[in-house]
Amino acid sequence: MKKLIFLLSIMISFSCANPTENVSAVDVDAVVVDIVKISNDFQSAYISQDWETASQWISEELGTTIFNSNGSALAVQTEEQVNTDRGWNFGTFEMSNHQVFMSSDMNTAVITFDADGSINFNEGDQNVPYATRASQTWVNENGEWKVMHSHWSPRTNSQGIPQEN
Repeated sequence: MKKLIFLLSIMISFSCANPTENVSAVDVDAVVVDIVKISNDFQSAYISQDWETASQWISEELGTTIFNSNGSALAVQTEEQVNTDRGWNFGTFEMSNHQVFMSSDMNTAVITFDADGSINFNEGDQNVPYATRASQTWVNENGEWKVMHSHWSPRTNSQGIPQEN
C-alpha cells in the first residue's frame, strides 16, 4: 500500500508541475537576427539570379510569390522566373531599416525593410537610382524558415524595377 501511495504522490507531483518549466524558451532576439540574415541572403541570391542558393528558402510544398515594384502581376518565384534575362541588372543593392514582426507561436514572421541601389540596363542607361520598400512573410516549416510572399513598392518620389516588356 505504501508503494501505491508513493507512486500516486509522484504522479500527482508531476501532473501539477508547471509545464513551462521543461519547455525551453525561444530566444526572440536570436530569431529576429536569423530572419534578417536569411532575408538578406535570400534577396542577394535572388537578385544575382542564383536559383540554387535562393531555392533553399523556398518551400517545395508551398512555393513563394512576389509582387514586384513595377506593378506587374503576381508572380510565382520559380527557377525560370528567377533566371530570366531581364535586360538589366542591379549595379548596387542594399537592404536597411529591417523590422521583424513575429506571430505569437513564433512560426510566422513578417519583415519590412528598405532597399536602395542602382540599375544598369544592358542596352542603355547605367546607375539608374532604385529605392523601394518591401515586406516578406516567412514561415517556419519543420524547423526551417521559408519565404512565402514578398511585396515590393517604390518609395515616394522613387522608382522600382523597370516595367517588363
